[in-house]
Amino acid sequence: MNASRASLAVAAAVLMAAPAVAQSANFDDRPTGFLTATTGGMAANAWAGTSLATAKRLVSALPNAPRSRALRDLQFKVLVSQLTPPPADGSPPPSLFTLKVDKLAAMGEAESLNEMVRSAGGYADPAAASAVVNALMLAGERQSACAVVRQSQLTEAFAGRANAACRVLQGDSAAAPAATNVGAGQIDGPALMAMDLTHAQVPAGVLRNTQPAVVRALVGLKALPIATRIEIAERAEALAIIEATTLGDLYLEALREGAALPPAVARRARTVAAARNASNPTEMVNSIAAAYGEARGSPLFPTIARASAAALINLPAQPQFANVAQEAMRGFLLLGAKLQAQAWVRLALSAVSNNARAIIALDRLVPLAAIAGIDDAKQLTIGEINRWYEVTREDDAARAPLRGYLLLELLRSTGFELPPRSTELPDKPPGNARLVMPPTASLQALVNAAGGGRRAETALLAPIAAGDTPLNELHPAAIATIVQALRHVGEDFSARLFAMETAIAYGL
Repeated sequence: MNASRASLAVAAAVLMAAPAVAQSANFDDRPTGFLTATTGGMAANAWAGTSLATAKRLVSALPNAPRSRALRDLQFKVLVSQLTPPPADGSPPPSLFTLKVDKLAAMGEAESLNEMVRSAGGYADPAAASAVVNALMLAGERQSACAVVRQSQLTEAFAGRANAACRVLQGDSAAAPAATNVGAGQIDGPALMAMDLTHAQVPAGVLRNTQPAVVRALVGLKALPIATRIEIAERAEALAIIEATTLGDLYLEALREGAALPPAVARRARTVAAARNASNPTEMVNSIAAAYGEARGSPLFPTIARASAAALINLPAQPQFANVAQEAMRGFLLLGAKLQAQAWVRLALSAVSNNARAIIALDRLVPLAAIAGIDDAKQLTIGEINRWYEVTREDDAARAPLRGYLLLELLRSTGFELPPRSTELPDKPPGNARLVMPPTASLQALVNAAGGGRRAETALLAPIAAGDTPLNELHPAAIATIVQALRHVGEDFSARLFAMETAIAYGL
């Protein structure tokens, strides 16, 4: 598998001293999870056709923080769905349940981890209970964590520090040294909780940690200067570790407090705040368009655009707002909000009739709407695809060939039949493009799993194939393979959202 972000943290010499989940009980003889097909999870038989040994290997190989939100959400869905586990096959420990606990903890999903362990009766396992406590402490859920500490047996090495952290929470600051007694360069829930409660200085090495659970904890750590928290949050949002709304909240908090921010950060904060604080639809969309313009071309463009576009959620697609329909449509495509985008596409189409300039502008977005699976009441034609590429070349001749090739791969992978040379889009990447192709074995395993209809297996092989590669460096052919495989097993929404993420990352 591609190196996970956990290995990156090792390279930074900052390790998280999370309690490993030992094998003390077998939970693999029954479903463990809390989502069902009717509550947003997978069907109970999603592991059908996959061996237990393979399921264990895949869960263990998952990246802790996929660059794609769509793939992150997909692997999360597999981990917390109430699935019938594959039959026992004699594969060695740890159990599939144990590996799911480890992975959810590594992803920073404390509340979901707590719910899964609770619903499975997993508090009876000291190692699972310890993992939950550690995750809850990192997530700032201190009372919940200490409730588990009081009611459950924990692993011996972890129990003393967890109890010490809970004593600090109760006002016993003298217990802080016992809670923070971890190895040099390491950090975990009790240590960070005690540091925050006693306003102790967080070691510089910890601030560079890239593990999702620790990064989320640092973003919420009030003891840190807000400029430091924003710096960490911008990095975390770009890595799909936190939501753009969390970053937006920090921007607003910094401006309210009059915090000293670096000039570039202050500009980004003001731009996002203007969008979030807009008082009417036109002002809202204009401020979001300004945010797009401010950040376009920057590596932080997707981050700032998402943080700004979140303000659109409450904007209704009504005729009086038709003049801002295209910007709203762009924002909802960016957010992956399919139903809202569809409503605004229809409004945009009704608003551009007999307006040549507006029609040309809309043609920039229609191919992306088609990739997103939006019924735009307008058949995408070869002419429209070619017009999109013509405008793209006018905008940025140097990047147009690679963007055109990506669009071709995305259209084909989402069901458009485009024979070779049927459009003006390039059918291969430019020779000077620096692209990353996942290992052939990973892509072949993905294709085979999809061909066999093995839904959970396919869903996990997708983020494993993408690994830690930045989306704007992932080879378009690999992107198309992932999209096609996911659509083949019924994960159309995740597939199209992933396609849109890559389109945004490439600058489409």
